[in-house]
Amino acid sequence: MEIEPKKDLSTDLAQQRTAMASDRTSMAENRTSMAEDRSSLATARSHLANERTHLAYMRTGISLVSLGITMNRFSWFMMDNKSISRFGGIGFLNDAKNIGLGMVILGSAMLIWSLFRYNSATTAINNFQYQPAHRSVLIFTLVLILLGVGSTIWLIV
Repeated sequence: MEIEPKKDLSTDLAQQRTAMASDRTSMAENRTSMAEDRSSLATARSHLANERTHLAYMRTGISLVSLGITMNRFSWFMMDNKSISRFGGIGFLNDAKNIGLGMVILGSAMLIWSLFRYNSATTAINNFQYQPAHRSVLIFTLVLILLGVGSTIWLIV
């Protein structure tokens, strides 16, 4: 009968610790890889949200410009039409013509602002320094509210 040599318990434990350390290193590398993937996906989502916001501003600006041109041209047409002129609506049509021009200017300003805002947000996202534009949104909203209130008062009076 052969006698089996006694295994050294400390050698087995050392080998197990080495294997566990190797597994932990592998898991840490996997976590790092997943974190990089999550970061790149988060950056992509931020850029896509920025593009959606830019497109919404562009839609609104184009709508304002289109409606303003329509109002302006229609007012000119109505003022040139002699059958409408005899009823005394020239003052109102002249005001509508000016409102149409104002809408074109406002829509153009919105298009310019959206391009500036898109570029600055893109740069900030790429540099990981994005800060919301609270002040510009507040100012733009207040200007639109004042225009709305002024238009309402003008329509009532």
